[in-house]
Amino acid sequence: MINHAVILSAGLGTRFLPYTKAVPKPMLPIIDTPTLEYIIKEALECNIKNIIVVVGHNADVIKKHFSKNDYLDYSKITQDLKEKLYFSDNVKIEFVTQHILNGTASAILSAQESLRNNDFLVMNADELFIKHHEYEKCPSKQLIEVFNNSGCNVIGAQRVSKADASKLGVIVGKTLDEKTTQLIKIIEKPNIVDIKDPLVNLGRYVVKNNIFEYLKNVKANKNGEFALTDALVDCAKHEQVLCYDFIGKRYDIGNKLSYMQAFFDISMKDKQFGKDFQDYVFNYVNKINKL
Repeated sequence: MINHAVILSAGLGTRFLPYTKAVPKPMLPIIDTPTLEYIIKEALECNIKNIIVVVGHNADVIKKHFSKNDYLDYSKITQDLKEKLYFSDNVKIEFVTQHILNGTASAILSAQESLRNNDFLVMNADELFIKHHEYEKCPSKQLIEVFNNSGCNVIGAQRVSKADASKLGVIVGKTLDEKTTQLIKIIEKPNIVDIKDPLVNLGRYVVKNNIFEYLKNVKANKNGEFALTDALVDCAKHEQVLCYDFIGKRYDIGNKLSYMQAFFDISMKDKQFGKDFQDYVFNYVNKINKL
C-alpha cells in the first residue's frame, strides 16, 4: 500500500528568471493555482495522505501557501473558495530541504527520515500531467496499480517522438507486453539516429523503500548530479524494475513553451471561464485568418 509521496521541487528555476528570483518555480500559477498544488492533488487522487515536499531556496513562500492565512476575512469567502483554500486540511504535508542541489537521488535521500520504512511515490514537480478524460486514472494511480500487482519498482514512461526522446532519457529493456517493459538501462539524450524505440522515463515513479540502498551508492553522472534513474538502473541488475507506458498528457513546467501550453489547455477547460476563453480564442483566430 502506498501512503507516502515525495515531491521533488527544489530546483532554482533559472529558465523562469526574473520571476523565480523571488518566487520559487513550483509557485508558477496556472490561472489561480500554483503548479505544485496540481501535483499534490494528483497524490490526493491516489488516497495518499502523507506528502513530503523537497524544497530548496525561498521555501517560506511555498509553506505559507499551504498554511492558514489569518488575515483573510472568512465571513466574506464563499464555501467553494474555502474548499479550494484548504483542500489539504486532512493531509499531512511536510517540507524537507535539499541543501545542495545535486540531483534527484540526493533530493529523495533528504526525505529518508520522514519516510521511515515505507514504500513511496516519487513525483517531479516540473512535470504536470492532465487526464484526457475525467474518467481516466491519473498517471500516479496507474503506476501504483502496477506496483501493487507486481511488487516491483515502477517507472512512469511514455512513447514520444524521436526528436523529443533525444532530449530525454530513453529506456532500453525487454518488452513484457504492450504497456510494460522490463528495465535494462536508460540512455540520457541519445543521438536521434540511435533511437530504436522512443520510450522515455518521465517524472513519476513508485519505489520500494530498499531503493535507498542504491541511492546512497549511486555515482555522479557527467553533469555532476546523482540521479534516481541511475539508482533504478543499478537496482534492475538485482531485481525486476518495470517501466509502464501510462496515459496522460505531459507538460514540462520547466520549459516556457510547455508551461504556456499547459496554461492555455487548462484555461480552455476551466469550469468558470472556459467557455468565454474559448470564444475569445476562436474570435481571435478568425480575425487573424481574415487578415
